[in-house]
Amino acid sequence: MTETSAARTAGLTIDSSTFVGNFDKRPFYIEHNLQDHPLFELPAIAALAERLPKDVLEWNSEGVGTYENRDQAKAKMTCAETILSVEKQTAWVLLLQVERDPRYRALLDEILDQVPHPNQRERQGFLFVSSRASVTPYHFDPELNFLLQVRGQKTVFMWDADNRFVLPAPAIDAFYAGNRGNRDQPYREDFLPSAWKLPLMAGQGLHFPLHAPHWVKTESDVSISLSVTFKSRQSEFRKRVHGINHYVRKFGIEPPAPGASMLWDVAANAGNYGARKMRKLLTRA
Repeated sequence: MTETSAARTAGLTIDSSTFVGNFDKRPFYIEHNLQDHPLFELPAIAALAERLPKDVLEWNSEGVGTYENRDQAKAKMTCAETILSVEKQTAWVLLLQVERDPRYRALLDEILDQVPHPNQRERQGFLFVSSRASVTPYHFDPELNFLLQVRGQKTVFMWDADNRFVLPAPAIDAFYAGNRGNRDQPYREDFLPSAWKLPLMAGQGLHFPLHAPHWVKTESDVSISLSVTFKSRQSEFRKRVHGINHYVRKFGIEPPAPGASMLWDVAANAGNYGARKMRKLLTRA
């Protein structure tokens, strides 16, 4: 890889009126020019896997098509080997927090600098490499997200973040209270009729509103996708409300959803701040 090719400009095309009308409300497409970027060639991604800490790597080269947490110590192939073999066998790889690597951090910043949203916090990147029929299970993300399809094709099944039939409010509250994961949500086939079915081709990107439940299936022999995410002042505000709501429910009280009552939201944030300060004092003691 030459220095010139590694420094190639990454560009997004975002319609401003579409962004203003839909951001953090419903999915919408954007375009990008990452299809031939050298950092998304399989050897480059394999080299990245060698540089990243082992605790941010997840992979499976044993013929199972569903992304899941695994005991990687028992894996028959390394993460880098799995990446390089994805064209020949059923496999999937998830590289979390690719921004830990300086080259990918620079690329992530270049991409997210083009998203017209102020006060972006905790920028992160997640890189997916998978073979045909690999499935990312049903879950929700605690970040604002754009999934950029670099190679191949996927189909995204996504639901409205306010659809309480498919994602009950207590599930989100429990996640922010630290009592439940975002990737272990139960899925039922009767959820499917209310989903948006969203094909995603190379050169396209798709916006995921905060907490919008979804699952994803690879439709091509090889798929490479980059998820660029960030949090905002508003998402952090809502996070603290959700955390307090979890504990309020333990008293048999149904609290207002974040955004439904400004008075409650402010009180919940104050309560969250007080609880965190008390925990710090107790820890010091």
